[in-house]
Amino acid sequence: MKLGGLELIRVEIPFRAAIATAAGVHRRRSLLFVRIETDEGEGWGECAAMSEGTLVDPTTDQVERAIIERGVNRIIESSAARSGHLPDGIEVAQLFSSSPVDRFIASVMEMAVIDAELRSRGESLGASLGVGPGYRSVPVGAAFGIPPDADLDHLRRAVRAAVARGSMRVRIKIAPGWDVHVVAALRSEHPDLSIQVDANGSFRLDAPIDDPARADRLAELVDFGVVCVEQPLAPGDLVAHHLLRARLGPGVPICLDESLSSPQRVRHAIRDRSLDIACLKPGRLGGMVATRQAHAECTAAGVMAFVGGFFEAGLGRCANLALAAHLAQVATGLVGDVSDPCDYLEVDPCGYPPVQQGWVEVSGEPGVGQPPDQGVLDNLGAQRRWFPATYT
Repeated sequence: MKLGGLELIRVEIPFRAAIATAAGVHRRRSLLFVRIETDEGEGWGECAAMSEGTLVDPTTDQVERAIIERGVNRIIESSAARSGHLPDGIEVAQLFSSSPVDRFIASVMEMAVIDAELRSRGESLGASLGVGPGYRSVPVGAAFGIPPDADLDHLRRAVRAAVARGSMRVRIKIAPGWDVHVVAALRSEHPDLSIQVDANGSFRLDAPIDDPARADRLAELVDFGVVCVEQPLAPGDLVAHHLLRARLGPGVPICLDESLSSPQRVRHAIRDRSLDIACLKPGRLGGMVATRQAHAECTAAGVMAFVGGFFEAGLGRCANLALAAHLAQVATGLVGDVSDPCDYLEVDPCGYPPVQQGWVEVSGEPGVGQPPDQGVLDNLGAQRRWFPATYT
């Protein structure tokens, strides 16, 4: 496929409700799309970076600036070296460095090129990944932040509604002082529900014994059958997670999220025996190819994994959905972040397959997912920048 140019499109969409975590509050979602135009059609990618960033991830502003400064040129120059032809989708990530910003650029550019390839062949992402019968429907979970004023009744009502819609797993944000008693309340009401808790690195191994942030307190979760406690300690300290894992024992498995900030970090976490479960986020790891490689290493080491998300719109979430179905076919994992974006975004410009009784089916339409609706983008006041591919 010959490259004609790239368009960068950005819109701002409010969350239906603010999403509070131990690391901060997310009130709006900056969506950044890349559209690649070729002589055989177009391809779309969605950037996973969020407005405020995270403990280890860049902000949307940082990624957008880097795409303009060097990301676009890297794709154009690579195509120029191939007589104007785009690099293959599976090669795109190799054009970028291993910095956090570059991994997010690699992910969105890879998605756009793969989407263009699939559309030119009339093939869906699920089909290209070999998702077979029995794996084309994926169970859906729901994620909940810390409610305003730490209102436990508010959370209980939200979880009840998610369970009524068919959610088979809930992922609850916790923080020091908002932790064990919250899980106890939910477990008393939902004895069979899969509950994960996500601390976003807010506990400390060396905190005083009476400090609410003391990580040893998480051992009390064993009485409530949690699937895991996600990212209990600071992301950079894999050794501390190894030590905490020994203290908590098998009854409270440790899942790492922010610690797995690159494929190399996944390997180091496995080597250091710092985790029982891995939350693999394609945007953070550098794309679908990198995520599949990280998953293969987890599988070989006996570490369960699931596909995590960044509250994407429908396009990025469709990519996660097909990838989650493929990984489930390779090895048994946990319910991933594949809920309908309309559950948390005021508007999803892309659309998403319908969730029915807690399950969602991988799209069979050509491409990664539905591209954004141009009318919806215009109504949202989308900002656009066009970068023509000029070859000398």
